[in-house]
Amino acid sequence: MSNLQITDYDIKRSALVKKYKPSNQPVGSSTVHTGGVDHLALICSDIEQTIEFYTSVVGMTLSKIIPNRDEPSSTHIFLDMGGGNFLAFFDFPNKGSGKTVRGIGSMHHLALKATAEQLMQMIEVLKARAIEYDLNGTVSKGSVYFRDPDGILLEVTTGY
Repeated sequence: MSNLQITDYDIKRSALVKKYKPSNQPVGSSTVHTGGVDHLALICSDIEQTIEFYTSVVGMTLSKIIPNRDEPSSTHIFLDMGGGNFLAFFDFPNKGSGKTVRGIGSMHHLALKATAEQLMQMIEVLKARAIEYDLNGTVSKGSVYFRDPDGILLEVTTGY
């Protein structure tokens, strides 16, 4: 398909931008009814492997380990991912190791903010640990994509 050819998807996206662009919102109004993200909660297969990966590869700090209130065999951890936000994981050792399937309601990937220096450091860590990654763009203006031990897609980005 030629870049000049307009598709139904392009028309739909243009209509969404026109309808929902920020300039359509009343000045000074805020429709957000929360204070932002407290934590994202994901499921892992091995809590110790997850702690090791996110602390030593991604550089997060483990801030809390507690039992899961709903499942006594499950552990709930919180990792500080910066900016006052946390990444949480549950393990469910008595529930099996079935993987989720990408689809409606599932998460595609987790994108983390970084400076160009932090992105360069991340690439060096990934190289040193022989973790496969893809660089999209450049180190000063781009993203690196890689997967955690359970296959969760992570992006570290300087923004575009």
